[in-house]
Amino acid sequence: MYRRDISSTLRILAVLLGAFVFYHIWTQPPTTPVPIPASLPATIIDATPNFPPALVEPAPPQDILRTRLIEFGDAPSPAHQKIRDALDRNDYAETESALRALSKTLIATPRDKAYVAALWNNLGVQQEKNGGIDVSVKAFKRAVALAPRNPAALLNLTQAYWGLRHPSLTLQFLEGVTQVVPDDPFPHLALAELLIDKGPHMDAVPHLKRARARIHRDSNLTALLEKLEGKTAKIALRALQAKTLVPTTKPAKQTPVQELLPPQAESPTPFSMKHAGPAPVAKQLPPANPAGDASLPVPAPAETTP
Repeated sequence: MYRRDISSTLRILAVLLGAFVFYHIWTQPPTTPVPIPASLPATIIDATPNFPPALVEPAPPQDILRTRLIEFGDAPSPAHQKIRDALDRNDYAETESALRALSKTLIATPRDKAYVAALWNNLGVQQEKNGGIDVSVKAFKRAVALAPRNPAALLNLTQAYWGLRHPSLTLQFLEGVTQVVPDDPFPHLALAELLIDKGPHMDAVPHLKRARARIHRDSNLTALLEKLEGKTAKIALRALQAKTLVPTTKPAKQTPVQELLPPQAESPTPFSMKHAGPAPVAKQLPPANPAGDASLPVPAPAETTP
């Protein structure tokens, strides 16, 4: 029986199949695997499902913590650096004594004042942790005296004054702090509380609104804000109740004085006056004036004819 050789046909099919596979591999775009960071486990990456953007809830805003420390920068002189080294060693007694003994020549320039103010402020923060605001308020006062428009030093001094109910916590001081640090809620709350206690009470409402708009910067102040808002609501309610208790009736119209007087009776006229005739001519003439009549010429009587 005759058998046909099909090896050449098989070779052609193998070449065509190889070309087909090579064509699909060549035209498909390469896929690169996404690298997984070494610091994050794989379970955390796959934990969040891939929802559409419209279904994913936005993350709540994080609290923006205020920094109470001031950055130093480069020390103006070796003497300043020595005091900073003592502060970094947590030797607060030596730091305070060195700052008090600092000569005026080392705090003459604006750079010197800014650096020394940072030393006083940061020393006060550490003193507050160890001894409370009774100790730290002195350091904060010195820092503000050298850098009166530094936000961190002003906020630290304001908190110390507020905690001590210090008499220096005045309306003028707090208004100045709100101008330097307008976006911080605490100065607005302290000013509102002072206005509620000393008046005018309703002037505290705008500052409470500003504090409410900025409370996300320090959510620890939420309780104080709600307390002061409750006080202002009570004050407004009492004022409204006082207005409703005031009588609204109009006062009676006053009668003119002439209407209150009794009518006057006509004075009786004598009968002789009603029926009296005209007065004699002599009575109608003015009284004689001897002095004036003497100067007038007296006419001679006319001669009568017999």
